[in-house]
Amino acid sequence: MERKIWIDGEYVDWDNANVHILSHSHQRGSLIFGFIPIFENEDGTCIFRLDDHVDRLFKSCKLAGIPLDYSSDDLKKSIIETVKINTGSKFIKISVYISSVEIDVVPQEPFTKVAIASYDPVKDIIEKNSQPFHASKELSVWIEKEKKQRRSDIISPQIKIAANYTTSMMAKWKARKEGFDEIFFFNNDGNLTEAPTSNVFIVNTDNELCTAPEEYVLHGITRKSIIEIAREDGIIVNLENIKIQDVKNASEAFITSSSHLICPVTKIDNEKLGNGNVGNITSLLIEKFKKIIERKDNRFNHWFTVVE
Repeated sequence: MERKIWIDGEYVDWDNANVHILSHSHQRGSLIFGFIPIFENEDGTCIFRLDDHVDRLFKSCKLAGIPLDYSSDDLKKSIIETVKINTGSKFIKISVYISSVEIDVVPQEPFTKVAIASYDPVKDIIEKNSQPFHASKELSVWIEKEKKQRRSDIISPQIKIAANYTTSMMAKWKARKEGFDEIFFFNNDGNLTEAPTSNVFIVNTDNELCTAPEEYVLHGITRKSIIEIAREDGIIVNLENIKIQDVKNASEAFITSSSHLICPVTKIDNEKLGNGNVGNITSLLIEKFKKIIERKDNRFNHWFTVVE
């Protein structure tokens, strides 16, 4: 089917959803975005934690000083309608961007547009691209030793803005060429922050789940979900400083994101992590998340918006 993208209240064909090459968001990295999973279950098509994703979009715009002239309710209604007309979609990407052609870093025309795309990344993008897509169900991770992430004095890690991913792109691209799937970043104090587009969890020697404090990382919606699931089921979760050696000594590790959900780590710097297999807590959380997605755990049904 021909996908339709919602742009400021009008539906545009996928191939015609364009912006000028000299637009501010393209040239300066000022685009704010969100990426939201869609799941199919017995209740039909369900959007995952829509309120949380839209709230974070507004927070990102506020922190970055990017104007957004829609209400939260208006955007949520438009997201639902866009999912309805794009059947078979797996994800939603919402973008807030300055489309005007600009000279200065401060836009002369400080106005934004909003675009909502609902699509299947595999069928609509990956299968149509000319080069193979890198994917792995169990990750070999490189601990990034040169580039640091995140510097709140440069760009707050809580801002989901395109410019915040440049360092990640460079470091991960280099690691991929050297045979790794993913990278972990640390800050200037030597504390774990996150992966380029994911949050990181480890299981320590006391069998407790640990992740970086909120001030170091993007407030991932899947991260938030894992913390809630784990605590609901009696797993101790610590938000604390994590050093490189803590990661290497961990019995388990995994990353979380809207695209990965939960993806296990089995190697760090070419060395086995733990016993080299997917750990018990990781496997347990994967299974619990699967049941929640299938709407077989009523405690978490409020996370879903059913598209009717």
